[in-house]
Amino acid sequence: MTRVMPGRLAQSSLRRVLIGVLARLIRPLRALHRPLRGPGHGPRASLARPWIDVLALATVAALAPSGCIDPLVSDDVPLGDLVLPAGAVVPNASGALAQQIAVNDGVDSFIPLRSAFSGGAQIHYWDFGPTTRVAAPIWAIVREDPDGPFAAGGKTYAPVGQGNIVDAVPGDPGYGPFWLFSVVPVTERWDGEVFTSAAAVEVGVASGLLEPPIPVGRAFNCPIVAPEVRLDRGPGVEPQAPDPGYYRGVIVTYFAFDAAPVDNLGEVATAPVYQLRREGGEPLDELYRGVDMTGDGDRLDSNDLFAASLGDEGYTGLVTVVDVVVRSDYRSIDTSGDDADADLTDAAQLFTTTGEPDPSWVVAVYPQDEVRNRPVRRPPEASP
Repeated sequence: MTRVMPGRLAQSSLRRVLIGVLARLIRPLRALHRPLRGPGHGPRASLARPWIDVLALATVAALAPSGCIDPLVSDDVPLGDLVLPAGAVVPNASGALAQQIAVNDGVDSFIPLRSAFSGGAQIHYWDFGPTTRVAAPIWAIVREDPDGPFAAGGKTYAPVGQGNIVDAVPGDPGYGPFWLFSVVPVTERWDGEVFTSAAAVEVGVASGLLEPPIPVGRAFNCPIVAPEVRLDRGPGVEPQAPDPGYYRGVIVTYFAFDAAPVDNLGEVATAPVYQLRREGGEPLDELYRGVDMTGDGDRLDSNDLFAASLGDEGYTGLVTVVDVVVRSDYRSIDTSGDDADADLTDAAQLFTTTGEPDPSWVVAVYPQDEVRNRPVRRPPEASP
């Protein structure tokens, strides 16, 4: 369906009015349009004919495309209250919305680093709780920049300094921590205006301040949390505060992790995490048991095995937990007294070369349906 701008609608209405007026003027003149008798008058001569011709030309002018005459009404789309002027102060989420986010973000006010294993080495991760695989849209206002971090449509872009924009938060239908990323380039008409909602982006595009969004083709793991939530960065490192973004005209906060591919349905792939427990015992996980099994003063260590970690093909941060029962004499972090020492430190050790559970270690395997968001921390020496 063709979208008609307000200026076009006004011009169309004006033309219809002019045509109606002209039609009423022409009707009485038609009565005068009769052949005149007498010398010097041809068979179709008429006193009214010249006036009819003038009015006909005026009618044609009224019907002419608006591009042929100066519009009486501007074609600019009014920005209204959605697009804010440069330097505008955007309020924080408050009241019922702030409460909704705090209740549904799935985390406490401090998200601890927990330990596990992957690929034969110890890793550390955060757990943001159960979630969904579906990715929702997120928009970043950008400008073209050859050194920018975002590549889309054959160009590279850099942020203009405004928060990213989402249209769902914890507690909303369709919310998930992964976001289908699109860049929205500013045009030459942009003068610092601020876009704080999906509706504002639409108005910005319609008014010529923004170009249409360009999908990047990846999803980013950015769970939205309450603003007071802090992320554990490890011993001796200041906990991290969340970054600001925009949701329907207010500021919300989120943590930004890694990118992940999405399938044709807009869903993010998962990788298994194998939660080990001995026959007849509880998971080899301090937080689950509520016990410091290694004697290091915390209850954050485990013998969980991540099938994929940072840099591995298939890593996204989304995991499905698989309950694995191992032999009763299995040596783990509780018997070694060391959170980095266990018989099994690589998920591949659980299986034979044909993909079957290895009976020398595994007694039973019980897959679960729950999907959790467990982004892995980059090593401290690695760049973010």
